[in-house]
Order: sequence, then C-alpha cells, then structure tokens
Amino acid sequence: MSLVAARRLLLLASALALAACSKPADAPSARSEAATQPAGLTPTRAEVERFLAEGSEPSLQALRPLDYWLHYKVLHAAGAEQALGGEAQTVAALQALAEDYERKARGAQAQVPRMVPAAFTGEGMSSGFLGLGLGSFGGLLTGGMISSVVSEMSDEQLAEAAKNGFGRTQDKDGSFEVRVGEDGSLTQAFEFDGKVDDGLTGKVKLKMKVDACPDASGKVKVESDIDSSVRVSGKAGTGGYVRSHFVYERWLDDDANLIDGPDGSSSSMRIDMGGFENYESQHVQLTTGWSRGGSETFENRGESGYSIFRMDEVERTQKLVQGAQLIQTLMAEVMLRGMKQAPWESGRCVRLDVGSDPARRKGARPSTRFQVTARPRAKSDGAQTGGSVRAALSGGDSLAREGEKVPADAQYGYTAPAKKDESASIAFEARSKRGVGRATLEFDTKQKRAYTAVGGAGEFRGSGKICDLGEAFTISGSGVTMTFTPSSDTGGSYRYEGRMSGFAVHGDGTYTVSADDSGGTLVGTGPGCVNARGEHCAVDSEHYTLTPAEPCD
Repeated sequence: MSLVAARRLLLLASALALAACSKPADAPSARSEAATQPAGLTPTRAEVERFLAEGSEPSLQALRPLDYWLHYKVLHAAGAEQALGGEAQTVAALQALAEDYERKARGAQAQVPRMVPAAFTGEGMSSGFLGLGLGSFGGLLTGGMISSVVSEMSDEQLAEAAKNGFGRTQDKDGSFEVRVGEDGSLTQAFEFDGKVDDGLTGKVKLKMKVDACPDASGKVKVESDIDSSVRVSGKAGTGGYVRSHFVYERWLDDDANLIDGPDGSSSSMRIDMGGFENYESQHVQLTTGWSRGGSETFENRGESGYSIFRMDEVERTQKLVQGAQLIQTLMAEVMLRGMKQAPWESGRCVRLDVGSDPARRKGARPSTRFQVTARPRAKSDGAQTGGSVRAALSGGDSLAREGEKVPADAQYGYTAPAKKDESASIAFEARSKRGVGRATLEFDTKQKRAYTAVGGAGEFRGSGKICDLGEAFTISGSGVTMTFTPSSDTGGSYRYEGRMSGFAVHGDGTYTVSADDSGGTLVGTGPGCVNARGEHCAVDSEHYTLTPAEPCD
C-alpha cells in the first residue's frame, strides 16, 4: 500500500472509529483533517494504459465483496435479517438482487451460481453488481464506448446528435439515456429496478456528466452520482441505501496537455450510507479526496441514530471507499483523456480566426508579401485563449517563424510562390489551456481568366460573364437563370429555374469546361422539367462558347 493510500486510510479509520460510538439521535459530529499531498494521486498515463489493458473486471471484482458487505451492513443495522429469516437468507437475497442487476447490465440470460458464506463478510461473492459496482460498470462500459464514438463524429453528425438526442431506451426493468453537447460533452443516466423472490426490492441510479471543453482556468470535470437503495418486501419502512457523489477535476497547461502532479487534479467522493427500520433511520456521511495544489482531506459529517459499524469493521469500509474512488478516478481519467484523442483536441472548443493582408490570396501576383494573423478564441465565451500557435507551410515560397511556438495572437510574414500558376497553404494549430484550434489559409498565383459565355439548347439562349472558373457564376436568358457551382476550374454542378413561354421550368445537372487563353467551351448535361398540364422531364445538354474577356478586377 502506498504512503498516500495509507494516510487516506488512517484518516478514514480515525473518523469511522469516532462514528462507531453511539450518539443520541440528531446529534451530528464534524471532523476535518488535511495533510500535505505527495505527488502520485493523479493517475499517470502509464497507470491509465495499464487499467485499459487489464480491463475493468479486476477492479470491479475487487470492489464486489466490499460492495456486498456494505449493503449487508445497512440492512443488518435496520433489522432486515430478522424479517428475511437470518444472515444466510439476507445474503442470498442480496446476491439474487445483484445477479438480477448484472444480467440486465450485461444483457446476459444465464443464471450465475450462488455462494453463501456462513459468517458473512462479503468475501467469496463472485457474481453480481450492487450500487457502486453497478454504477462503475455502467460508467466504464457506456462512458468509454460513447466518448470514443463522439470523438470520431463530424461536426454535422455531432450537431444532429445534440439536437435529436444520442440514445434512449426504456422498458420494464429500467431506462438508459445519453445526451451529447455540440462541444462533445457527454451526459448519461441509467436506472435499474430489481425485485427477487428472496424478499428484496432495489433500485440503482447513475447520473454522469463529462466536460469536453475547459473553462477559463483550464479545468475540465467529471461528475457522477450513484444511488443504490434496497427494501425488504415483507416489512414496510425497512431497508438501506448507499449513495456516492464523485467529482474529479483536471487542469490543462498552456500547451493543451493535462498537468501531472499535485497541481493537476482534485477529487472528492462523498459516501452517504444508512439503514432504516419502521421508518426510523441511522446513517453516516463521509467525504474523502484531495484538493488542487497539495492537500489531502477527509471529513466526517457525522451520524444520527445508532452506529452501523463496529470498531473491528472500520477497515472494510475504508477499503470500500478507497476502491470506489480508485475505480471512478481511473474511469474519469480514461474518459477525459479519450480513447484516441482528448475531447478538447477535437477543434470544437477553440475557434481559430486566420486572415491576411492583403486579403486576396487567390490569383495573387508572384512573390506577393502577406502579413498573416492567427487569433484563437474560446467558442464558449469568445475570450482570447492565450497559449501559442504553430504554422506549417505546404508549397512555395517562404513563411517566417514556421514551426515555432508563437504566442497568441500570432503574426507571420509569408511570401507567395515566385512563379505563376503555383499554390500553397498554411496549416495553423493553436494550443492553450482552453483546448486546440485548427485552421488553414490557401494561396495561389494562378492567373484568373475571365470569359463571356453565350449559348444554350433549344428555345433557351443565355449569356453571362465568368470572372473566375473556380468561383460560382450565372448565365441568364429567355426568362431562366442558371447557377453554376464549380468543384474545380474544369467543372462542377448547376441548377436553373424560371419561366419559358409562360410555363415554369427547373432542372439541374453537371458541367465540364475546356478553356485556355484563347477561349473554350462549357457543356452542361442533366434533367430539365416543364410544368405544362403536369410535369414533363427529359435529359438534355446545353452548349456554351467561352470568349476571353477583360478581368473583373
């Protein structure tokens, strides 16, 4: 056991020992302690990778007997053993309920074998999920999977999912819902109901929220609530509950990387547990964790009613809290880091505004000198992000400070290609504690050729001026306007609408261009329709002659 873990257990043991003494009802106690935090509480990348390689089952298996034991203790404190017929029957009922939860969580139909130890401590329980285990399993299973899917979505797909919902199911056993934000943030909730013939009913709820974009301080957060309740079917007002509220915060540096060490994280886990008999309750609430910058904390917010735990049972509760916080911390770290890339590296958190002076970058004169700017802004509030920008040039000619980390807002000097008909692009990446933003500027020294187009087909005759074959243009005539949208200088798509001879017409299609300094041709082909006593359509082609014209600017 590490010194950090030992210190945490020592603090917890002290408080639980105090809580183990009986007190009059409604007589709360409070205790708070802090110790200097050594580095090592924040999971390292190696620890996360090991956790992923091993899978969640070893951690969940370690948590399982402790989770059973805690649920058993709150039922024992509430007098449920007598109602259920004894210790063995209580354990059997708990495991039946846990196995019912597990079948629903895993989607399995097979019965899992039952094991009932004579003197119950939670050890030897090899199947089933209760409370913290089921909540952790659900978070690991769906959280990791969904965060990976969201990271691979296009902006359009994510916007659609944010608008219409990502997924929701509901049946007699429970419900499950996932929602995503346009920034990639993730919210999930599920609820399972359980009822077994052994005399117990139960309900487990999980709510989890995962940030995608850091706030102004560079903080991202995972927050989860797990609520597990168990009731004795044959004895009204008798049962128990185990609830946890977990918050894990991480901070980014000015290079959009998670900070390691004491300044990189804070964590808080509140455990609220209790039992009730004939509507009279007793409970204990504990909070453990660490704050950013160097202190580990523990708080015992007291108990009411009679004690749930004996002095010799403190260690088992310590292990439960430590195990639950470890699993949820690792799970949160995995979700924040992302399976392939961290959510804040997607480009959805930072808008990178780029521009140049002169503004015209297409058809530039060879060797034109540009002043280029890159201004990263947080999408959430429009604030300057700070941090730095790197720029990479593809093509000719030269970019000053290429590859350097330039403080934001960044300025660069760029010289366009020295020859005609050449192109280049500059890719920018901004990194800061607000996340990552990317943008590209394109340049070329291609000579823009302008043409006058004249032609058509059948009764249609049209004309128009084309300033640049790489930009949209129109040809009009005979009551019809045709709009051409290039995919390149040699072709694209078109559509038209209007009225000819008193009838409405419309159509669309594709076109090709063959042109040089002396002129050329444009041919469009596609279906056209006329509304004359019903709609009539046919495929046809239009032919246009291109004649060189004076440049538009």
